[in-house]
Amino acid sequence: MNHPIRLLLAFCVLLLAAPIASADAADDLKARMSERLPSVVALLKRGAVGENNAGTLTERGSLSEAEKALVKAENTDRVAVYTLIARKTNTTPASVGQQRAKQIRSASPSGTWVQKADGTWEKA
Repeated sequence: MNHPIRLLLAFCVLLLAAPIASADAADDLKARMSERLPSVVALLKRGAVGENNAGTLTERGSLSEAEKALVKAENTDRVAVYTLIARKTNTTPASVGQQRAKQIRSASPSGTWVQKADGTWEKA
């Protein structure tokens, strides 16, 4: 199965496992993230962004204003998902994000910038 699709499916499973105050809010999150996925994957392949150790994207190269806005929106939605999961699992969004970062690192396609737990960057 394609790595980006596998990542999206894993993320959706995490989202569905979280308690949702509103089904519409969860659906909106999933729809926005799914819609952005091809653009996020393109930025990752280009090396313009990397997956950091907090489970969000970090700029690694030059980005246009539109690309910066895309990264900001993606990170905002990821943190929203981590917050939902944290509420259900009685932990913190930061802890959920760190766990998610480990999953992303292990599933990232070759050549993707990933940040290790110690803060150093490498290509998967």
